Amino acid sequence: MKDYTISQELSLLEKFSKEVRHYLHTIPEASGEEYKTSAYCKKMMQSFGYSVVEYPGFTGFHADLNIADNIKRVAFRADMDGLEMPDLTESEYRSVHDNMAHNCGHDSHMAIALTAARFLAENQHALKCNVRFIFQMAEEDMRVPGAEKMVECGCVIDVDEIYALHNDASIEVGSIKINDGIMSSWGAAWTLDIGGVSAHGSTPQKGLDAIREAVRIIADLDYIVAKKTSPFSPAVFGCGMIHGGSVPNAVPDYVQARGTIRSMDEETDSVLKNHFSSIVTESKLRGFRTTMVSTGYPAVVNHKEAFQRVIQSASCFLQRIDSHCKPMTASEDFSYMVNAVPDRKGAMFFLGSGCAEKGINNYLHSNPYYLDDDCLLIGAQIFINLVGDAANLLI
Repeated sequence: MKDYTISQELSLLEKFSKEVRHYLHTIPEASGEEYKTSAYCKKMMQSFGYSVVEYPGFTGFHADLNIADNIKRVAFRADMDGLEMPDLTESEYRSVHDNMAHNCGHDSHMAIALTAARFLAENQHALKCNVRFIFQMAEEDMRVPGAEKMVECGCVIDVDEIYALHNDASIEVGSIKINDGIMSSWGAAWTLDIGGVSAHGSTPQKGLDAIREAVRIIADLDYIVAKKTSPFSPAVFGCGMIHGGSVPNAVPDYVQARGTIRSMDEETDSVLKNHFSSIVTESKLRGFRTTMVSTGYPAVVNHKEAFQRVIQSASCFLQRIDSHCKPMTASEDFSYMVNAVPDRKGAMFFLGSGCAEKGINNYLHSNPYYLDDDCLLIGAQIFINLVGDAANLLI
């Protein structure tokens, strides 16, 4: 039995919200290459009466519903990219793009934004603030310009408050999680390139073994987390990819390794990154041609007032609200948008998209990835309520 109530007016958009998500689920695209997805969302927003602002050379855009001058503007972010993995879901709307899937649920984020945008446009006579929806490119891949580039292009100009959600199929539909403060980790993706000297496997003394050097450096990175960071500040180092060598009987002359680092405070983030340079210097002294680069995101830190607005907007129709959740150890570039608005007045929350009764209880990026469509109108209703003066239409 549902312990939440969707407004009758918004319930009329249930079929629309599901059809939108199901279509978007069929066309996942890589970070920065969301051409079909972006075109679909732009066309939809224009049909609602929003003014679309494009960013030449990029797939991201924002769309404005302008009510009046000299009033505040509330913005919402929806990320568009998929993941480079096969879609193993068994549904009639599975991905038609090879090795691409919406296994992070960004299709639901866009469907929620489009549903809320349509409702607000149809009820704009009751609004007392301007509204912006930001459709962001490249949230998944730290190596591709995403939120930071969107901010450079002007996505938060004239924005007074900004909000985002992320679906979470490990928690039940009808619930949200949020925290007053840190919501995600400081995170970075690193790439290590090591050039050595090739030699025959029978005469290893004539070469410089790039694989052995990579193993040593990866062990050193683990050591930095264990011995150079405070035990009271969590940090995670991971190596997810390593490629090198071509034949079994030769000393390999090149290796590339890639992975991530994550921490829960800015000081620890600096400690980890500052040790990269010393690791590279030591490797070069050993004769290797070594480089190490990293790109990453600052943490999302919820503003107290924005946090309270989310609680207020959800508590009028939801009973299950965890307002003291632990931050996720993953990273989110929504932080760039929050950091760019006045007083950093923004917040992000997790939206329950799982359903034990339907067998939906999986984590982000799992494969197959399922979510319960019943979460769509819940997310849309929270967004609509956050606009403030439109809340009387729903509560």
